[in-house]
Amino acid sequence: LCIFYFLILRGISFSQDNFDSNISIVNKLADESFLSLGNKLTVLGKDKFYKVEFDPNVQSGAYIFERFRTKFYDYKLIINENSDSIAYVIVFKDPLVTTKYKKIFTDNVLGVKKIEREIRVSYELELTDYSSSDADSLQPLLKQNFNKKSKDNIDLDKLGYIEDKRYKFSSSDLPEENTLNQILFPAIIITVSAAAIILFFTIRSK
Repeated sequence: LCIFYFLILRGISFSQDNFDSNISIVNKLADESFLSLGNKLTVLGKDKFYKVEFDPNVQSGAYIFERFRTKFYDYKLIINENSDSIAYVIVFKDPLVTTKYKKIFTDNVLGVKKIEREIRVSYELELTDYSSSDADSLQPLLKQNFNKKSKDNIDLDKLGYIEDKRYKFSSSDLPEENTLNQILFPAIIITVSAAAIILFFTIRSK
């Protein structure tokens, strides 16, 4: 009987876990990707004008840029436009943000269903000295190819809380659930529950 109660408490503890939303993980990866650029911008200074180039028609790129602009709100940024005041150019290329649910599995004997989640952020970045009027003599100050992913497991019943429908990249199709999850674990739960009930009444009758 103690084992039965232990399994119940274990299942409850798993169901009460808190998980980051998909967008929260994207934000963490994006913020991490800005570390090298941030160090370089600190040296160059906030008094300069920076032209930022990205494709606003690509949702992943637009989101990464908005995160960048929020992070560096106190810098003088000129977005996708030319100006005689520009000292440096920052270009975001080939942005990609994806969410994938790799598999559904059962985490413990009580049959708590979970999803293996993988979120990836990748893009190329180039920071260039624009002080020369000769386009052929532009000097790259920083080149970065960022590609990183985050993997964890979340409760299947929390799926509606972690996705943000405003962003296509924050959701994914669910994978097929295997037969083991569908049949074996529910059978185990029924068997354990029945055994616990029988044990309880057997002890009471003595």
